[in-house]
Amino acid sequence: MSEDTKKAPEQKFGDQVQETQNKFINSNYITKINELVEQGLSVYLMQPKTSIPYKGSRGHLGSVNDINELKRLIKAHGDDSNVGISLVDTGLVVLDIDMHGDKNGFKTLLDLGIKFNLDEEAVEITPNAGAHVFFRVPDGVDVNNLNHVLATGVELLTNHVTVSPSSKIVDKKVAFYRHYGLKITEANTMPKWLIDLATKDKKPNKPMHRSLYSVSERWEMVLNGFSEGERNLQAVSVSGYLLRINVDPNTAYDVLKLINSRSISPLPDREVYVTFKSAYEREKRRREKGSK
Repeated sequence: MSEDTKKAPEQKFGDQVQETQNKFINSNYITKINELVEQGLSVYLMQPKTSIPYKGSRGHLGSVNDINELKRLIKAHGDDSNVGISLVDTGLVVLDIDMHGDKNGFKTLLDLGIKFNLDEEAVEITPNAGAHVFFRVPDGVDVNNLNHVLATGVELLTNHVTVSPSSKIVDKKVAFYRHYGLKITEANTMPKWLIDLATKDKKPNKPMHRSLYSVSERWEMVLNGFSEGERNLQAVSVSGYLLRINVDPNTAYDVLKLINSRSISPLPDREVYVTFKSAYEREKRRREKGSK
């Protein structure tokens, strides 16, 4: 990346802004969050160095676009909080290029013959040296009909994303998200190759089939609710998972209803009941078969 894009944003205030009760909020932190709000983005806070929203909050479902409310939240939780933005109804999506463990999303894209210049995009470099690349959804493309998992180490985020000045622990050290290039709301339109990946083998209004969600993805559902376009599949996955690990059926059903209540577009109560009952009967048959 060019040296110009790598320069840290100029601080608009002093090193620190004193708040009441002898609390201090780092002004660079406030400046960065204020920049997000000025772009019209809705922001929410998470526990330090994690993607876990604070207890009692609703994650991206409770995101706000008011700097005074955010200052209040920062004062309550601290300026070491991680920061996320809601992508819902923004017309934006994020290409998540992962670099973690045996996943190398950059190599995957190269193997697919895809090359593009990060210096020309709105980019957040992640703590694991991966990238979150923001794109604007073009007219005629329904964000609810886009695939989420595109290839190994490459996903498309449509609900929420963690951004600078957030941090995570990597190899026992604190590593930060860093923003480069265009402003988020000035992101380029999705290129054809990305649209093709995101719509490959995708039938309108049908969730992309995935036989399993990871454990971490399931627990993220508990925090943030079901994703639009995958609600039924996720409800089935969570129900089966909870029953398989011997969670009491009544408790498991309560958890499913809680997740549904936190969703942007909750499933009808009857549909939740039918989904759970089906999972319960399936798990019951599996156990009966295994005991013979």
